[in-house]
Amino acid sequence: MMTFKAGVAALALSVSALGAHAADGQVTFLNWITAEPSNAPVMTGLIEETGVPVDVLSSAWGDMQKTVFLRIRTKQPLDVYQAQERWLPTFAQMPDVVDFNELYGEEQLAAMFPPEVLAAGQVQGRQVGMPWNIGSISLVSNRKVLEPAGVSEPPATIADFVADLEKVKAANPNSTPYAMMTKGDDLVTSDFQLWLWAFGGSIFDENGQPVVDSEATVQTLDFMKDLVDRGLAALDVDRGAARRMFGQGESAYYFDAPVAKGFAEDFSGEGEAFVKYVYPIPMPVAEAGMTPHSMEWGHLLVMRKTDEGMVDGALSAESPSAKLISGLTMNDEIQLEYFQKLGAIPVTKSARASDIVTSDQYIVDWNASLGMPKLNELASLKDSANYVGIVSEEVQSAMLGKKDATAAAADMQARIEKLMN
Repeated sequence: MMTFKAGVAALALSVSALGAHAADGQVTFLNWITAEPSNAPVMTGLIEETGVPVDVLSSAWGDMQKTVFLRIRTKQPLDVYQAQERWLPTFAQMPDVVDFNELYGEEQLAAMFPPEVLAAGQVQGRQVGMPWNIGSISLVSNRKVLEPAGVSEPPATIADFVADLEKVKAANPNSTPYAMMTKGDDLVTSDFQLWLWAFGGSIFDENGQPVVDSEATVQTLDFMKDLVDRGLAALDVDRGAARRMFGQGESAYYFDAPVAKGFAEDFSGEGEAFVKYVYPIPMPVAEAGMTPHSMEWGHLLVMRKTDEGMVDGALSAESPSAKLISGLTMNDEIQLEYFQKLGAIPVTKSARASDIVTSDQYIVDWNASLGMPKLNELASLKDSANYVGIVSEEVQSAMLGKKDATAAAADMQARIEKLMN
């Protein structure tokens, strides 16, 4: 039987008993999907379908890393937890993290999953994250907002994109045409990188050296600030707010993963009838002919070496923790149900080849919009959170007008170099 604990997992700390986790056949699973009211019933059902007794703990996405570390430090139960691919380098340093190559077998995983899917969960040759939902962060457009404003074609260039925003603002002065992420370090740095790549820049060169003090960075920061100053974007917007604004017709564009469809259905109040308005598009670029880039993205599951992962004192694929993970990630029926109900792209080769996936026009459009996906430049760094904090602080200082773009770019470079040394 599954126990479902609503609310953030941090609240559960005050009522959970401290001390070592004795094996009881029930897996303690921390995730953020069940913290999202529109998605919780579906995910609860999918977990139940695995047949594994689970104690579900819910955390807001922004609190996940903190909650994981807090539960481990205070010796509270935690067997399996959800992770963003960008957090794995930090989690991989923890001594109790399972390498799924050893648990399930490297050859078996290679036979079941595409190599690019497995790569999202790999750190230094170890499979520390089990792929659960792998896709990209791409630009999503709302045709229900754009078409009445006279916009019928996706913007090819950044200038075209701004012109679209101006048309939407003129048609609906109370709108926020682009729901740019301006709140939350991970989100701010994600949007910044996507636009930096669109202007032809990057944070690091091919040798891993910082090159963010560049004209492309200055252009990106000026661009982002100008959007806020003109009311084409707004401050204090995180992913949750952006999804709501998009679904309720307050915004025409924002960045999200393929699950954008499910959120749009829910927030629009129209359900599946709204899907026809949700259209992923290639990233606009500074000049025609440049290669558009989306950002590689993924949700993964991490397993700890706890009693619930053991059989007869040894890690085992037959343990409750391992069966929960294999049920959610390797069972095609569950994966396809996750896709149909929440828009999460399946991870196994066989599920991806299903007619259910290949006949879905939204996914066909999504795959056509990717351009050349790139990894988040900050995700794989040791002490990634510190780099993310630096970039976010400098981006926000420029957007708020506390520094001009040139100074913010120079300070970003200097602070990254200091952290690296």
